[in-house]
Amino acid sequence: MPSKPIDDKNLQEEAPKKKPIMLIIAFFLCFIFSVGASSGITYFLLQPSPEETQFAEKITQQSTLLSNVEQTLSKQDAKIEAIEEQNDVLKLYLRHSSATALKNILIDQEQNIQSYLKVMKSAMRDLSALSPRTTDWNDEYQYQLDLALKGSLEREDLLKLLKTGEPNEKSQ
Repeated sequence: MPSKPIDDKNLQEEAPKKKPIMLIIAFFLCFIFSVGASSGITYFLLQPSPEETQFAEKITQQSTLLSNVEQTLSKQDAKIEAIEEQNDVLKLYLRHSSATALKNILIDQEQNIQSYLKVMKSAMRDLSALSPRTTDWNDEYQYQLDLALKGSLEREDLLKLLKTGEPNEKSQ
């Protein structure tokens, strides 16, 4: 009989050894299943929809267009700077050219003629005040002096327009 209790002990020792191995395998399978389910759900939830894909493509296209526009603007800025530098050089050249100098001389002459005509009108008015019968003569010549002064102002305007593209400020 002594052998029987030994067998019961052997059976009791073997049974608990099988339970922990089965329990570990069950936990491992449960872990694998939960990780797989979580991964699958995450994949389906994070998978981009077709609208999001199209939106991302549009953003990419727009950013490409924006970078192209920025490059074009930088090139145009460089061209504008070059043109402005050339413009300054051309202005300097025109200022010292003989045509511009001639225009300046003609403008000065017209201004001198206008000053002379104004002095002449004033002198004739003073002369007519001294002589009692010269008012008709003065009125007639004042009109002719006014026409000459107006013609001189128009010539000055034309010369300034040819020189600078801006009309005379005095006549406006």
